[in-house]
Amino acid sequence: MKYPLPFTLVTILLSVSSLLATSFYVDPVEGAQSNYGSISSPWHTLEEVVANGFIRSSAYQPLPYDAQSSKLTAFHVNAPIQPGDTLILLSGLHGSLFLKNYNNALPITLMAAPGESPVLEQVHLQACSNWILDGLIVSSEPYGHYLSDKLIYLESHGWQGPTKNITIRNCHIYSTKSPWTNAADWVNKASDGLFIKADSVLAQGNILENVHFGLTASGDYIQAIGNQIINFSGDGMRILGSYILFDGNTIKNCYDVDENHDDGIQSFTTNGHIVDHNIIRNNVILNYEDPDQPLLGPLQGIGCFDGFYNDWLIENNLICVNHWHGITLLGANNCRIIHNTVIDPTPDEEPGPSWIRIDDHKDGRKSSNCVVANNIANRIIADADTSGNFELRTYQQYREQFVDYTNYDFHLLAHSTLIDRGTANYGNGFDAEGTIRPQGAQVDPGCYEFSALTSLHSSIIASEPQLKLYPNPVANQLLLTTKLEWHHLVVCDVQGKPLIYLSQTNDPKTATIDVTQLSSGVYWIKVISRNGETTGFGKFIKL
Repeated sequence: MKYPLPFTLVTILLSVSSLLATSFYVDPVEGAQSNYGSISSPWHTLEEVVANGFIRSSAYQPLPYDAQSSKLTAFHVNAPIQPGDTLILLSGLHGSLFLKNYNNALPITLMAAPGESPVLEQVHLQACSNWILDGLIVSSEPYGHYLSDKLIYLESHGWQGPTKNITIRNCHIYSTKSPWTNAADWVNKASDGLFIKADSVLAQGNILENVHFGLTASGDYIQAIGNQIINFSGDGMRILGSYILFDGNTIKNCYDVDENHDDGIQSFTTNGHIVDHNIIRNNVILNYEDPDQPLLGPLQGIGCFDGFYNDWLIENNLICVNHWHGITLLGANNCRIIHNTVIDPTPDEEPGPSWIRIDDHKDGRKSSNCVVANNIANRIIADADTSGNFELRTYQQYREQFVDYTNYDFHLLAHSTLIDRGTANYGNGFDAEGTIRPQGAQVDPGCYEFSALTSLHSSIIASEPQLKLYPNPVANQLLLTTKLEWHHLVVCDVQGKPLIYLSQTNDPKTATIDVTQLSSGVYWIKVISRNGETTGFGKFIKL
Protein backbone atom coordinates (compact mmCIF):
# COMPACT_ATOMS: atom_id res chain seq x y z
CA MET A 1 0.00 0.00 0.00
CA LYS A 2 1.39 3.41 -0.98
CA TYR A 3 1.05 6.45 1.25
CA PRO A 4 1.13 10.12 0.21
CA LEU A 5 4.52 11.74 0.54
CA PRO A 6 3.66 13.88 3.62
CA PHE A 7 2.73 10.78 5.66
CA THR A 8 5.97 9.06 4.65
CA LEU A 9 8.08 12.08 5.56
CA VAL A 10 6.39 12.45 8.94
CA THR A 11 6.92 8.76 9.70
CA ILE A 12 10.61 8.99 8.81
CA LEU A 13 11.10 12.15 10.86
CA LEU A 14 9.41 10.62 13.92
CA SER A 15 11.51 7.47 13.61
CA VAL A 16 14.75 9.44 13.30
CA SER A 17 13.79 11.66 16.23
CA SER A 18 13.11 8.60 18.36
CA LEU A 19 16.51 7.13 17.49
CA LEU A 20 18.24 10.40 18.34
CA ALA A 21 16.39 10.90 21.65
CA THR A 22 18.56 11.09 24.78
CA SER A 23 17.92 10.20 28.41
CA PHE A 24 19.25 12.47 31.15
CA TYR A 25 19.41 11.80 34.89
CA VAL A 26 18.59 14.04 37.85
CA ASP A 27 19.55 13.04 41.42
CA PRO A 28 18.88 15.40 44.38
CA VAL A 29 21.13 13.31 46.65
CA GLU A 30 24.27 12.71 44.57
CA GLY A 31 23.84 15.08 41.64
CA ALA A 32 25.28 18.52 40.85
CA GLN A 33 24.26 21.13 38.32
CA SER A 34 27.86 21.24 37.05
CA ASN A 35 27.55 17.60 35.94
CA TYR A 36 26.66 16.37 32.47
CA GLY A 37 23.28 14.79 33.18
CA SER A 38 24.45 11.25 32.53
CA ILE A 39 23.71 8.27 34.77
CA SER A 40 27.23 8.53 36.23
CA SER A 41 27.19 12.33 36.33
CA PRO A 42 23.60 13.37 37.12
CA TRP A 43 22.23 16.85 37.57
CA HIS A 44 20.93 17.92 40.98
CA THR A 45 17.19 18.82 40.92
CA LEU A 46 14.56 19.29 38.22
CA GLU A 47 13.84 22.82 39.41
CA GLU A 48 17.50 23.74 38.85
CA VAL A 49 17.54 22.06 35.43
CA VAL A 50 14.75 24.39 34.33
CA ALA A 51 16.21 27.49 36.00
CA ASN A 52 19.60 26.95 34.31
CA GLY A 53 18.08 26.84 30.83
CA PHE A 54 18.95 23.21 30.10
CA ILE A 55 15.76 22.60 28.07
CA ARG A 56 15.28 23.68 24.49
CA SER A 57 11.67 24.56 23.70
CA SER A 58 9.54 27.09 21.82
CA ALA A 59 7.36 30.01 22.96
CA TYR A 60 4.49 31.85 21.32
CA GLN A 61 5.47 35.26 19.93
CA PRO A 62 4.30 37.98 19.80
CA LEU A 63 2.25 38.28 22.99
CA PRO A 64 -0.53 38.56 23.91
CA TYR A 65 -1.30 35.27 22.23
CA ASP A 66 -3.38 35.44 19.07
CA ALA A 67 -4.33 32.24 17.27
CA GLN A 68 -3.82 33.92 13.89
CA SER A 69 -0.65 35.92 14.40
CA SER A 70 1.35 34.29 17.23
CA LYS A 71 3.96 31.78 16.08
CA LEU A 72 6.27 29.44 17.96
CA THR A 73 9.87 30.66 18.29
CA ALA A 74 12.64 28.42 19.62
CA PHE A 75 14.66 29.37 22.70
CA HIS A 76 17.60 27.77 24.52
CA VAL A 77 18.43 26.31 21.10
CA ASN A 78 21.81 24.91 22.22
CA ALA A 79 20.49 23.39 25.44
CA PRO A 80 21.32 19.71 26.03
CA ILE A 81 17.69 18.61 26.48
CA GLN A 82 15.84 18.61 23.16
CA PRO A 83 12.22 17.79 22.21
CA GLY A 84 11.76 14.01 22.32
CA ASP A 85 14.24 13.51 25.19
CA THR A 86 13.59 11.98 28.62
CA LEU A 87 14.58 13.19 32.08
CA ILE A 88 14.86 10.32 34.55
CA LEU A 89 14.40 11.47 38.14
CA LEU A 90 15.82 9.69 41.18
CA SER A 91 14.50 9.78 44.74
CA GLY A 92 14.55 13.03 46.66
CA LEU A 93 13.10 16.54 46.64
CA HIS A 94 13.19 18.10 43.17
CA GLY A 95 11.55 21.44 44.05
CA SER A 96 8.66 22.94 42.08
CA LEU A 97 8.15 22.67 38.34
CA PHE A 98 6.88 25.87 36.72
CA LEU A 99 7.06 26.02 32.93
CA LYS A 100 5.72 29.09 31.12
CA ASN A 101 5.43 28.92 27.33
CA TYR A 102 7.39 25.70 26.80
CA ASN A 103 6.05 24.06 23.62
CA ASN A 104 7.75 21.03 22.11
CA ALA A 105 7.55 19.53 18.62
CA LEU A 106 7.92 16.09 20.25
CA PRO A 107 7.07 15.19 23.86
CA ILE A 108 9.64 15.65 26.59
CA THR A 109 9.16 13.01 29.28
CA LEU A 110 9.77 13.55 33.01
CA MET A 111 9.71 10.14 34.65
CA ALA A 112 10.69 8.36 37.84
CA ALA A 113 13.59 5.93 37.58
CA PRO A 114 12.49 2.33 38.28
CA GLY A 115 12.05 1.84 42.03
CA GLU A 116 12.70 5.52 42.78
CA SER A 117 10.41 8.12 44.43
CA PRO A 118 11.12 11.64 43.13
CA VAL A 119 9.00 14.32 44.82
CA LEU A 120 7.88 17.60 43.29
CA GLU A 121 6.38 20.27 45.52
CA GLN A 122 4.01 21.52 42.81
CA VAL A 123 3.59 21.39 39.02
CA HIS A 124 2.32 24.33 36.97
CA LEU A 125 2.42 24.18 33.16
CA GLN A 126 1.25 27.43 31.57
CA ALA A 127 0.96 27.72 27.77
CA CYS A 128 2.81 24.44 27.30
CA SER A 129 2.44 21.52 24.91
CA ASN A 130 3.85 18.01 24.48
CA TRP A 131 4.92 17.04 28.00
CA ILE A 132 4.66 13.67 29.74
CA LEU A 133 4.86 13.24 33.53
CA ASP A 134 5.21 9.59 34.52
CA GLY A 135 5.46 8.00 37.97
CA LEU A 136 6.18 11.18 39.94
CA ILE A 137 5.11 12.14 43.46
CA VAL A 138 3.57 15.61 43.75
CA SER A 139 3.06 16.90 47.29
CA SER A 140 4.21 19.81 49.44
CA GLU A 141 4.01 17.80 52.68
CA PRO A 142 7.56 16.39 52.33
CA TYR A 143 8.70 20.02 52.09
CA GLY A 144 7.24 20.76 55.53
CA HIS A 145 4.14 22.78 54.63
CA TYR A 146 0.74 22.65 52.95
CA LEU A 147 -0.02 24.70 49.84
CA SER A 148 -3.83 24.78 49.97
CA ASP A 149 -3.57 25.33 46.21
CA LYS A 150 -3.48 23.21 43.03
CA LEU A 151 -0.87 20.47 43.18
CA ILE A 152 -0.84 19.98 39.40
CA TYR A 153 -2.20 22.85 37.30
CA LEU A 154 -2.32 22.66 33.50
CA GLU A 155 -3.24 26.17 32.41
CA SER A 156 -4.21 27.63 29.07
CA HIS A 157 -3.54 31.35 29.50
CA GLY A 158 -5.17 34.28 27.76
CA TRP A 159 -1.89 36.20 27.37
CA GLN A 160 0.68 33.39 27.09
CA GLY A 161 -1.28 30.89 24.97
CA PRO A 162 -2.92 27.44 25.10
CA THR A 163 -1.84 24.34 26.95
CA LYS A 164 -2.44 21.05 25.13
CA ASN A 165 -1.15 17.53 24.46
CA ILE A 166 -0.13 16.74 28.03
CA THR A 167 0.02 13.29 29.65
CA ILE A 168 -0.05 12.78 33.43
CA ARG A 169 0.21 9.08 34.29
CA ASN A 170 1.05 6.82 37.22
CA CYS A 171 1.64 9.79 39.52
CA HIS A 172 0.90 9.94 43.25
CA ILE A 173 -0.65 13.32 44.08
CA TYR A 174 -1.54 14.07 47.69
CA SER A 175 -1.98 16.86 50.23
CA THR A 176 -1.09 14.60 53.15
CA LYS A 177 -0.36 10.90 53.47
CA SER A 178 -2.98 10.34 56.17
CA PRO A 179 -6.43 11.98 56.08
CA TRP A 180 -7.09 14.70 58.65
CA THR A 181 -9.75 14.03 61.26
CA ASN A 182 -10.93 17.60 61.84
CA ALA A 183 -12.62 19.99 59.42
CA ALA A 184 -10.24 22.92 60.00
CA ASP A 185 -7.25 20.97 58.70
CA TRP A 186 -9.15 19.95 55.58
CA VAL A 187 -10.28 23.53 54.92
CA ASN A 188 -6.91 25.17 55.59
CA LYS A 189 -4.44 22.58 54.30
CA ALA A 190 -5.97 20.45 51.54
CA SER A 191 -5.03 21.21 47.93
CA ASP A 192 -6.80 20.36 44.70
CA GLY A 193 -5.20 17.35 43.06
CA LEU A 194 -5.15 17.77 39.27
CA PHE A 195 -6.71 20.88 37.70
CA ILE A 196 -6.82 20.69 33.90
CA LYS A 197 -7.59 23.97 32.17
CA ALA A 198 -6.28 22.69 28.85
CA ASP A 199 -7.19 20.62 25.80
CA SER A 200 -6.15 17.16 24.63
CA VAL A 201 -4.92 15.86 27.99
CA LEU A 202 -4.58 12.25 29.16
CA ALA A 203 -4.66 11.56 32.92
CA GLN A 204 -4.22 7.83 33.47
CA GLY A 205 -3.46 5.55 36.39
CA ASN A 206 -2.88 8.35 38.91
CA ILE A 207 -3.62 8.16 42.64
CA LEU A 208 -4.95 11.39 44.17
CA GLU A 209 -5.22 11.21 47.97
CA ASN A 210 -6.52 13.52 50.67
CA VAL A 211 -7.36 16.38 48.33
CA HIS A 212 -10.00 19.09 48.13
CA PHE A 213 -11.23 18.73 44.55
CA GLY A 214 -9.76 15.63 42.95
CA LEU A 215 -9.61 16.02 39.16
CA THR A 216 -11.14 18.94 37.27
CA ALA A 217 -11.43 18.71 33.47
CA SER A 218 -12.02 22.27 32.27
CA GLY A 219 -11.18 21.91 28.59
CA ASP A 220 -11.99 19.77 25.58
CA TYR A 221 -10.83 16.28 24.52
CA ILE A 222 -9.67 15.31 28.00
CA GLN A 223 -9.43 11.64 28.96
CA ALA A 224 -9.29 10.58 32.62
CA ILE A 225 -8.83 6.80 32.72
CA GLY A 226 -8.16 4.46 35.62
CA ASN A 227 -7.44 7.12 38.25
CA GLN A 228 -8.16 6.79 41.97
CA ILE A 229 -9.46 9.71 44.02
CA ILE A 230 -9.20 8.54 47.63
CA ASN A 231 -10.40 10.84 50.43
CA PHE A 232 -11.65 14.22 49.20
CA SER A 233 -13.52 17.16 50.70
CA GLY A 234 -14.97 18.86 47.58
CA ASP A 235 -15.98 17.10 44.37
CA GLY A 236 -14.20 13.95 43.31
CA MET A 237 -14.16 14.89 39.61
CA ARG A 238 -15.59 17.70 37.49
CA ILE A 239 -16.49 17.85 33.79
CA LEU A 240 -16.39 21.44 32.55
CA GLY A 241 -15.75 20.93 28.85
CA SER A 242 -16.77 18.86 25.84
CA TYR A 243 -15.65 15.57 24.24
CA ILE A 244 -14.42 14.34 27.62
CA LEU A 245 -14.07 10.72 28.69
CA PHE A 246 -14.12 9.61 32.36
CA ASP A 247 -13.54 5.85 32.24
CA GLY A 248 -12.67 3.33 34.92
CA ASN A 249 -11.98 5.80 37.74
CA THR A 250 -12.56 5.10 41.44
CA ILE A 251 -13.86 7.95 43.61
CA LYS A 252 -14.30 7.17 47.29
CA ASN A 253 -14.45 8.51 50.84
CA CYS A 254 -15.91 12.01 51.00
CA TYR A 255 -15.17 14.23 54.00
CA ASP A 256 -17.90 16.76 54.81
CA VAL A 257 -16.01 19.86 56.03
CA ASP A 258 -17.80 22.93 54.62
CA GLU A 259 -20.95 24.15 52.87
CA ASN A 260 -20.04 22.72 49.46
CA HIS A 261 -22.56 20.14 48.25
CA ASP A 262 -20.11 17.39 47.47
CA ASP A 263 -20.42 15.28 44.31
CA GLY A 264 -18.59 12.24 43.07
CA ILE A 265 -18.75 13.78 39.57
CA GLN A 266 -20.24 17.20 38.91
CA SER A 267 -20.84 19.34 35.84
CA PHE A 268 -22.42 22.72 35.20
CA THR A 269 -22.82 25.07 32.24
CA THR A 270 -22.46 28.40 34.05
CA ASN A 271 -19.54 30.80 33.51
CA GLY A 272 -19.47 30.04 29.80
CA HIS A 273 -18.74 26.32 30.07
CA ILE A 274 -20.07 24.23 27.17
CA VAL A 275 -20.35 20.61 28.27
CA ASP A 276 -21.52 18.49 25.35
CA HIS A 277 -20.65 15.05 23.92
CA ASN A 278 -19.21 13.61 27.14
CA ILE A 279 -18.89 9.99 28.33
CA ILE A 280 -18.89 8.80 31.97
CA ARG A 281 -18.29 5.05 31.86
CA ASN A 282 -17.17 2.19 34.14
CA ASN A 283 -16.52 4.39 37.18
CA VAL A 284 -17.02 3.52 40.86
CA ILE A 285 -18.29 6.19 43.27
CA LEU A 286 -18.46 5.26 46.98
CA ASN A 287 -19.53 7.76 49.61
CA TYR A 288 -17.45 5.88 52.18
CA GLU A 289 -15.74 2.56 52.83
CA ASP A 290 -15.91 2.86 56.62
CA PRO A 291 -19.29 3.89 58.11
CA ASP A 292 -17.37 5.18 61.15
CA GLN A 293 -15.19 7.49 59.05
CA PRO A 294 -14.72 10.94 60.66
CA LEU A 295 -16.56 13.88 59.08
CA LEU A 296 -18.98 11.62 57.27
CA GLY A 297 -21.71 13.38 55.34
CA PRO A 298 -23.93 12.97 52.30
CA LEU A 299 -22.41 12.63 48.83
CA GLN A 300 -24.20 13.17 45.54
CA GLY A 301 -23.22 10.71 42.83
CA ILE A 302 -23.26 12.32 39.35
CA GLY A 303 -24.81 15.77 39.64
CA CYS A 304 -25.54 17.86 36.53
CA PHE A 305 -27.94 20.59 37.61
CA ASP A 306 -27.55 23.60 35.28
CA GLY A 307 -27.98 22.28 31.73
CA PHE A 308 -28.43 21.95 28.97
CA TYR A 309 -26.41 18.78 28.60
CA ASN A 310 -26.30 17.53 25.02
CA ASP A 311 -25.32 14.05 23.81
CA TRP A 312 -24.01 12.52 27.05
CA LEU A 313 -23.51 8.81 27.71
CA ILE A 314 -23.50 7.65 31.36
CA GLU A 315 -22.89 3.91 31.30
CA ASN A 316 -21.78 0.99 33.47
CA ASN A 317 -21.13 3.04 36.60
CA LEU A 318 -21.43 1.76 40.17
CA ILE A 319 -22.67 4.54 42.45
CA CYS A 320 -23.20 3.89 46.16
CA VAL A 321 -24.07 7.16 47.91
CA ASN A 322 -26.42 8.18 50.71
CA HIS A 323 -28.20 10.96 48.82
CA TRP A 324 -31.20 11.16 46.51
CA HIS A 325 -29.01 12.52 43.68
CA GLY A 326 -27.52 9.26 42.44
CA ILE A 327 -27.49 10.40 38.81
CA THR A 328 -29.32 13.64 38.03
CA LEU A 329 -29.48 15.64 34.80
CA LEU A 330 -31.65 18.76 34.90
CA GLY A 331 -31.93 19.94 31.31
CA ALA A 332 -30.76 17.25 28.89
CA ASN A 333 -31.03 16.54 25.17
CA ASN A 334 -30.06 13.26 23.47
CA CYS A 335 -28.54 11.84 26.65
CA ARG A 336 -28.37 8.14 27.57
CA ILE A 337 -28.15 6.68 31.08
CA ILE A 338 -27.63 2.94 30.57
CA HIS A 339 -26.59 -0.08 32.67
CA ASN A 340 -25.76 1.74 35.90
CA THR A 341 -26.12 0.43 39.46
CA VAL A 342 -27.17 3.29 41.74
CA ILE A 343 -27.73 2.18 45.34
CA ASP A 344 -28.02 4.02 48.65
CA PRO A 345 -26.22 1.97 51.36
CA THR A 346 -28.83 3.24 53.85
CA PRO A 347 -32.08 3.49 51.85
CA ASP A 348 -34.15 3.95 55.01
CA GLU A 349 -32.28 7.13 56.04
CA GLU A 350 -32.38 10.71 54.73
CA PRO A 351 -31.15 12.22 52.47
CA GLY A 352 -32.07 9.42 50.14
CA PRO A 353 -32.68 6.90 48.76
CA SER A 354 -30.79 7.38 45.50
CA TRP A 355 -32.49 8.01 42.20
CA ILE A 356 -31.66 8.22 38.52
CA ARG A 357 -33.40 11.33 37.26
CA ILE A 358 -33.73 13.33 34.05
CA ASP A 359 -35.98 16.34 34.42
CA ASP A 360 -36.63 19.91 33.30
CA HIS A 361 -34.04 22.64 33.34
CA LYS A 362 -34.49 24.88 36.38
CA ASP A 363 -35.93 27.59 34.11
CA GLY A 364 -38.69 25.21 33.00
CA ARG A 365 -37.37 24.16 29.58
CA LYS A 366 -38.03 20.50 28.84
CA SER A 367 -35.49 17.73 28.34
CA SER A 368 -35.83 15.81 25.08
CA ASN A 369 -34.93 12.58 23.29
CA CYS A 370 -33.22 10.90 26.27
CA VAL A 371 -32.98 7.23 27.24
CA VAL A 372 -32.79 5.68 30.72
CA ALA A 373 -32.49 1.91 30.30
CA ASN A 374 -31.19 -1.26 31.99
CA ASN A 375 -30.36 0.40 35.29
CA ILE A 376 -30.72 -0.78 38.88
CA ALA A 377 -31.53 2.07 41.27
CA ASN A 378 -33.61 2.91 44.32
CA ARG A 379 -35.83 5.08 42.14
CA ILE A 380 -36.18 6.04 38.45
CA ILE A 381 -37.61 9.51 37.73
CA ALA A 382 -37.05 10.16 34.06
CA ASP A 383 -38.54 12.41 31.43
CA ALA A 384 -37.16 9.92 28.90
CA ASP A 385 -37.61 6.65 27.07
CA THR A 386 -37.32 4.03 29.84
CA SER A 387 -37.07 0.25 29.63
CA GLY A 388 -35.32 -2.59 31.43
CA ASN A 389 -34.94 -0.63 34.70
CA PHE A 390 -35.45 -2.11 38.17
CA GLU A 391 -36.01 -0.38 41.51
CA LEU A 392 -34.66 -1.90 44.75
CA ARG A 393 -35.59 -0.03 47.93
CA THR A 394 -35.01 -2.32 50.90
CA TYR A 395 -32.18 -4.20 52.57
CA GLN A 396 -34.09 -7.42 51.94
CA GLN A 397 -34.10 -6.75 48.20
CA TYR A 398 -30.36 -6.03 48.34
CA ARG A 399 -29.75 -9.39 50.03
CA GLU A 400 -31.87 -11.21 47.46
CA GLN A 401 -30.07 -9.73 44.44
CA PHE A 402 -26.46 -8.83 45.31
CA VAL A 403 -23.49 -10.96 46.40
CA ASP A 404 -22.52 -8.79 49.40
CA TYR A 405 -23.95 -5.27 49.42
CA THR A 406 -22.50 -4.49 52.87
CA ASN A 407 -19.02 -4.79 51.35
CA TYR A 408 -20.02 -3.08 48.08
CA ASP A 409 -20.07 -6.23 45.98
CA PHE A 410 -23.02 -5.53 43.70
CA HIS A 411 -22.50 -8.46 41.35
CA LEU A 412 -25.73 -10.36 40.88
CA LEU A 413 -26.23 -13.61 42.76
CA ALA A 414 -26.60 -16.78 40.70
CA HIS A 415 -30.27 -16.96 41.75
CA SER A 416 -30.98 -13.23 41.21
CA THR A 417 -34.34 -12.57 39.59
CA LEU A 418 -32.75 -9.71 37.61
CA ILE A 419 -30.59 -11.96 35.43
CA ASP A 420 -31.59 -11.73 31.74
CA ARG A 421 -34.17 -9.03 32.51
CA GLY A 422 -32.58 -6.13 30.60
CA THR A 423 -33.44 -4.77 27.17
CA ALA A 424 -31.23 -5.70 24.23
CA ASN A 425 -31.59 -2.38 22.41
CA TYR A 426 -29.12 -0.46 24.59
CA GLY A 427 -25.50 -0.75 25.70
CA ASN A 428 -22.09 -1.24 24.10
CA GLY A 429 -21.81 -5.02 24.52
CA PHE A 430 -19.57 -4.96 27.64
CA ASP A 431 -20.13 -4.47 31.35
CA ALA A 432 -18.04 -2.39 33.77
CA GLU A 433 -15.41 -5.14 34.03
CA GLY A 434 -15.18 -5.91 30.33
CA THR A 435 -17.43 -8.97 30.41
CA ILE A 436 -19.30 -9.42 27.14
CA ARG A 437 -23.07 -8.84 27.26
CA PRO A 438 -25.17 -10.93 27.17
CA GLN A 439 -23.89 -14.00 28.99
CA GLY A 440 -27.33 -15.59 29.02
CA ALA A 441 -30.47 -15.28 26.94
CA GLN A 442 -30.63 -11.52 27.52
CA VAL A 443 -28.53 -8.73 29.01
CA ASP A 444 -28.69 -8.08 32.74
CA PRO A 445 -29.59 -4.67 34.19
CA GLY A 446 -26.98 -2.78 36.21
CA CYS A 447 -23.27 -2.30 35.70
CA TYR A 448 -22.30 -5.99 36.07
CA GLU A 449 -23.33 -8.83 33.78
CA PHE A 450 -23.69 -12.14 35.59
CA SER A 451 -21.26 -14.86 34.48
CA ALA A 452 -20.01 -18.06 36.05
CA LEU A 453 -16.48 -16.61 36.20
CA THR A 454 -17.43 -13.45 38.08
CA SER A 455 -19.75 -15.44 40.33
CA LEU A 456 -16.89 -17.75 41.33
CA HIS A 457 -14.63 -14.75 41.83
CA SER A 458 -17.15 -13.07 44.15
CA SER A 459 -17.69 -16.20 46.23
CA ILE A 460 -13.94 -16.68 46.71
CA ILE A 461 -13.02 -13.12 47.66
CA ALA A 462 -15.81 -13.10 50.25
CA SER A 463 -13.81 -15.66 52.28
CA GLU A 464 -10.21 -15.34 51.08
CA PRO A 465 -7.76 -12.39 50.97
CA GLN A 466 -7.57 -10.82 47.54
CA LEU A 467 -4.47 -10.88 45.41
CA LYS A 468 -2.40 -7.73 45.27
CA LEU A 469 -1.44 -6.75 41.72
CA TYR A 470 0.98 -3.93 40.89
CA PRO A 471 1.09 -1.83 38.81
CA ASN A 472 -2.54 -1.90 37.76
CA PRO A 473 -3.13 -0.83 34.98
CA VAL A 474 0.03 -2.50 33.67
CA ALA A 475 2.00 -2.25 30.43
CA ASN A 476 4.65 -4.98 30.67
CA GLN A 477 5.49 -6.71 33.98
CA LEU A 478 2.78 -7.46 36.57
CA LEU A 479 3.87 -8.17 40.15
CA LEU A 480 1.55 -10.43 42.18
CA THR A 481 1.65 -10.98 45.94
CA THR A 482 -0.74 -13.19 47.89
CA LYS A 483 -1.16 -15.07 51.16
CA LEU A 484 -2.72 -17.98 49.29
CA GLU A 485 -0.79 -21.18 48.66
CA TRP A 486 -0.75 -21.87 44.93
CA HIS A 487 0.64 -24.38 42.46
CA HIS A 488 0.16 -22.35 39.29
CA LEU A 489 -1.48 -19.18 38.01
CA VAL A 490 -3.65 -18.75 34.97
CA VAL A 491 -4.32 -15.45 33.20
CA CYS A 492 -7.73 -15.50 31.47
CA ASP A 493 -9.68 -13.13 29.30
CA VAL A 494 -13.11 -11.95 30.44
CA GLN A 495 -14.70 -15.07 28.98
CA GLY A 496 -12.44 -17.36 31.02
CA LYS A 497 -10.19 -18.44 28.12
CA PRO A 498 -6.70 -19.31 29.47
CA LEU A 499 -3.94 -17.20 27.91
CA ILE A 500 -0.90 -17.44 30.22
CA TYR A 501 0.17 -20.24 32.60
CA LEU A 502 2.78 -19.75 35.32
CA SER A 503 4.04 -22.49 37.63
CA GLN A 504 5.09 -21.88 41.21
CA THR A 505 8.64 -20.68 41.78
CA ASN A 506 10.79 -20.74 44.93
CA ASP A 507 8.67 -18.05 46.57
CA PRO A 508 5.03 -19.19 46.75
CA LYS A 509 3.85 -15.74 47.82
CA THR A 510 5.01 -13.69 44.84
CA ALA A 511 5.14 -13.90 41.07
CA THR A 512 6.13 -11.68 38.16
CA ILE A 513 4.00 -12.11 35.06
CA ASP A 514 5.05 -10.85 31.62
CA VAL A 515 1.87 -9.48 29.99
CA THR A 516 3.60 -7.63 27.15
CA GLN A 517 1.96 -9.74 24.45
CA LEU A 518 -1.60 -9.28 25.71
CA SER A 519 -3.88 -6.85 23.91
CA SER A 520 -5.26 -3.87 25.81
CA GLY A 521 -8.23 -4.82 27.96
CA VAL A 522 -9.43 -6.44 31.18
CA TYR A 523 -8.02 -9.79 32.40
CA TRP A 524 -8.46 -12.14 35.34
CA ILE A 525 -5.84 -14.13 37.25
CA LYS A 526 -6.85 -17.44 38.82
CA VAL A 527 -4.84 -19.01 41.65
CA ILE A 528 -4.87 -22.79 41.34
CA SER A 529 -3.99 -25.12 44.23
CA ARG A 530 -2.13 -28.45 43.91
CA ASN A 531 -5.39 -30.37 43.79
CA GLY A 532 -6.63 -28.21 40.92
CA GLU A 533 -9.06 -26.03 42.87
CA THR A 534 -9.39 -22.31 42.15
CA THR A 535 -8.69 -20.57 45.47
CA GLY A 536 -8.28 -16.90 44.50
CA PHE A 537 -8.98 -14.31 41.84
CA GLY A 538 -7.53 -10.99 40.78
CA LYS A 539 -8.34 -8.54 38.00
CA PHE A 540 -6.03 -6.20 36.08
CA ILE A 541 -6.12 -3.87 33.12
CA LYS A 542 -3.55 -4.20 30.34
CA LEU A 543 -2.63 -0.86 28.76
